[in-house]
Amino acid sequence: MFPEYWILAAWMTKVALYLGMAFVIGGAFSYCLFHQYPEMKTSLIRYMTLGALLGLISSSLGFFIQIGSFANQGIAGMWDSTYFNILVNTSIGMIQILRFICFAIILVLLLIKLRIKPEATSSLEVFLLTVFLLPIVISFSQLGHTINLTLTAQSLLTLHVLAMSLWMGALFPLWKFSQVIKGIRLKESMRLFGHIAVFIVGILIFAGGTVAFLLFKDIDILLNTPYGHGFIVKILLVLSILVLAAFNKWYFTPRLENPKFAKQFGYAILFEMVLGLAILLQTGYITSVIGID
Repeated sequence: MFPEYWILAAWMTKVALYLGMAFVIGGAFSYCLFHQYPEMKTSLIRYMTLGALLGLISSSLGFFIQIGSFANQGIAGMWDSTYFNILVNTSIGMIQILRFICFAIILVLLLIKLRIKPEATSSLEVFLLTVFLLPIVISFSQLGHTINLTLTAQSLLTLHVLAMSLWMGALFPLWKFSQVIKGIRLKESMRLFGHIAVFIVGILIFAGGTVAFLLFKDIDILLNTPYGHGFIVKILLVLSILVLAAFNKWYFTPRLENPKFAKQFGYAILFEMVLGLAILLQTGYITSVIGID
């Protein structure tokens, strides 16, 4: 395989990892938020299960894709024992394995939850999910160009990743909710989500903006490098989804008792999901394909 194919594979794998993490975190958040609606519970558990499966597959693929890119012997090189032993003893390899283990345990927990039917969620289930999700979220600050930043910056990046996962991962549940629940219940639930989303977006912007400021100490890096140009595209996409989210909150939410506006709100959420996917694709592109160096 040519080197660019390995880079493309790493990009797609990273995006799948983002999606898997977002599905689990955003799904868990939505499950807690909409716990009083039993008609939503099974679909949300299935959504989280899909996310855990995506995370499991992307974590394992990411590990073997790196081996293959080192061996440079085609697909067969992904199982090269020499490079396997080298990678497994590096921080990159250990983090990939940690992600795999955490997603595997989360997947098992969710499959058990589906098996016994999603009734009331116990404190133990919440605790276990949190324990195994946290290492996955924190792992993003331990790889790539952010590893040389201060502990404070790494903590802010972790908050940024968590807020991103909550917001992006909650979009499909919101759309599903708008299709299942109608009238005043839909309006009140979306109003509640809107209040919480203000804090999520605030954390997302503050943490992401601070980390970006620390990365782009020289404005020339932002304006005159491929990474900077890719980052600007990402910012424009983020601004677009923020405008759409604000429109949903201030225009659609007060009118959701009307079936006409509820239907249009569903379309707006779908478009927000498209923008969210574009943001994740662009984030994966500038971190996997371009790189800041």
